[in-house]
Amino acid sequence: MSYEYKLVFDDNSTAQHVIDIVKASSACVRSGDGDLYLKDHSLNSSGAYDTRLIYGDDESLWLQVNFQSAELYALLKKALNGRNFRCLEDGDEDEEVGLNEAFRV
Repeated sequence: MSYEYKLVFDDNSTAQHVIDIVKASSACVRSGDGDLYLKDHSLNSSGAYDTRLIYGDDESLWLQVNFQSAELYALLKKALNGRNFRCLEDGDEDEEVGLNEAFRV
């Protein structure tokens, strides 16, 4: 079962910044059409990827989390590095959650 979240940023440079940082990491196992497929190698999960990051637009990214992962949470937190963002469950404005909740850590 996967969970989906929309990351909404205050400025139009954060989405690309996050994509660039995550894409350069060893967790990125595949990229294409604006999507990054991430794998937490310590989980040994059978899926092709554990989390997918999808480019929405200059001010948003979609996050699809398939498995609980402290490693991928840390990677996204590092990429966001103090930048302002909102994490909306299913993209719903009334359902804001913490990034740690999205990764179930």
